[in-house]
Amino acid sequence: MGTLSGGNNVKISVGEDCLLGANSGLGIPLGDRCIVEAGLYLTAGSKVERKDKEGKVIETVKASELSNHSDLLFIRNSITGSIECRPNIKSVELNETLHSND
Repeated sequence: MGTLSGGNNVKISVGEDCLLGANSGLGIPLGDRCIVEAGLYLTAGSKVERKDKEGKVIETVKASELSNHSDLLFIRNSITGSIECRPNIKSVELNETLHSND
């Protein structure tokens, strides 16, 4: 998985303004402004279909090839079960009331 989970030498990190959905997991470092869908566990060896803004498949890659890339949205296709990666065109803003540490 990564150095934080006792795996290989890849340090798992999360960039700024990222959102990890409930019960999601990571095996790759994320760049900035990435979103991982709730329940999706993204390991380094996961096969991911990269899609363009129109939803057309560009290529299928291992998730590790997307390490540290920014502005990505990772979801699971509910029909095929495949993991898809699309450009993330939405910014994530936290609700200050819910995320207050006071």
